[in-house]
Amino acid sequence: MALDIKLSIINNKNEIIVTDSTGDYNAITNPTGWGAPNPVRNNTDVTSVRLTVTNPSGTIFADSVPPNSLYNTTFWIGSSRAYEITADVTNIFTTNPVIADGVWKFVVVFTVLGTPTTVTKYALRDNVLRCQLGQLALGDMDTNNFEEAKLMYDKMVQAFECGEYTLAQQLYQDINDFLTDCDTMIRDCGC
Repeated sequence: MALDIKLSIINNKNEIIVTDSTGDYNAITNPTGWGAPNPVRNNTDVTSVRLTVTNPSGTIFADSVPPNSLYNTTFWIGSSRAYEITADVTNIFTTNPVIADGVWKFVVVFTVLGTPTTVTKYALRDNVLRCQLGQLALGDMDTNNFEEAKLMYDKMVQAFECGEYTLAQQLYQDINDFLTDCDTMIRDCGC
């Protein structure tokens, strides 16, 4: 089977980490992984790795244009195959980066054996939103419309899981507006 590059996104409270989750070739358990007979994960078969990250508002959050490409980071040269985007300010476009909730888009272009291979991955950040829903659930549920907010949240997650990223972002905005417009009695929970 041919190489099938896979990415994973880790969304922690104050960081975003992109990982190469392709794995190494194994004829039985991972025939689409890196290594013979597929291209090898080295500087001979792969000559560049570029990442572009778009935030929920649709603007470029980070772009690892050469010479500051992912090729020179822990994503490629480290054993973890992971790269914390938010820790490397050389690739971040904004002066005060905000790691907002919503749908994020990650595009990594690998140049493998001279041919560009594009891998696109979406991630749903909902760290603050989950905290707000938790606080809402702890409040007076007779007056705060928790059920409606939770239903909207479930719809957003389902839309995202079905690949409806534009709809998921719109639902996120609807939930955010709903929580902003009503008196939810949410306390700051430190999320």
